[in-house]
Amino acid sequence: MENREWKMGRFVKVLSLVLVSLVLVFGTGIEADAKKKKKKKIELTAEETAMFDKWEVKPKKRAKTVKKMRKKPKFVGAVKCNGSCHDAYYQAWIKSPHGNTFNLLKAGIRKEAKERVKLDPEKDYTTTPLCLRCHTTGYRQKGGFKPAGSKSKKGKDTASKIDPEEPNKEQVGCEMCHSVAGGSQFRAVMKASKGNFTKAETEQYGQRWDYANVCTRCHTHKNTPFKPEVHDKYKFNFEERKLKVHKFEDYWNEDNADQKLEKKDERAKQVGQTEKTPLSIEDFRINDKGKLKFIKGTKPYNSKKKTFNYKK
Repeated sequence: MENREWKMGRFVKVLSLVLVSLVLVFGTGIEADAKKKKKKKIELTAEETAMFDKWEVKPKKRAKTVKKMRKKPKFVGAVKCNGSCHDAYYQAWIKSPHGNTFNLLKAGIRKEAKERVKLDPEKDYTTTPLCLRCHTTGYRQKGGFKPAGSKSKKGKDTASKIDPEEPNKEQVGCEMCHSVAGGSQFRAVMKASKGNFTKAETEQYGQRWDYANVCTRCHTHKNTPFKPEVHDKYKFNFEERKLKVHKFEDYWNEDNADQKLEKKDERAKQVGQTEKTPLSIEDFRINDKGKLKFIKGTKPYNSKKKTFNYKK
């Protein structure tokens, strides 16, 4: 009898140890429930509420949308603009000079032009920082293009994936001209408003309308080897160049006709703040380690202070 009680007691102890171990490994679920309860409810500001009311956004979608709008801006790539939003523009961009900028960095491409500015025509420049700044989207910025060989601190490959059939961040995409630090925020605004937004509404989320100014970022930058004194073709005329960027009229079809911008002409009559006071153009240098570094105070947007920097 005593032996049976001893065995039973031992069994209970072993079972208790097993249960404790399981709790330690898998938890009780109480902590998870507590975390769910502690999750803060997103409160919309009066301004955000007014915008959503104007756009007739359903209450259930507001919290999720405003969460995206409040995050730090980052580059998302031209592919995000394709599909159900701006297909005709994307198709036109693929055929434009901007949609083929990365390809120019490859060995053997544009030999005459490279020789003219004393570049090696047989060299591969697809990982050269000075070139990547103006031949890709968002290089050295949050969410931007990362060349082959890019790795995380743990050695994981972080290079941007390149699909020849679907150009993206490896070319000069939409965000290089239309945004201050990437289009993640104002993309959320565009989707929520279904195109019914004003210039001012997207400006506060990082869209810019000072296109003649932003083009100087690369076309007339002091570090570009393609200067007017080398050849007249490198003289930059904004009005002439912009005609080569958006030949979207040729790409409307039955499948994307419903994507035509109904408010486009109405917005053209508006004058955005960035048109009145153009934003700063980020300057950069290549340091001793060969890395591209932005010069402090030259970026158009300060992500820490959440403020825009305008030209003085």
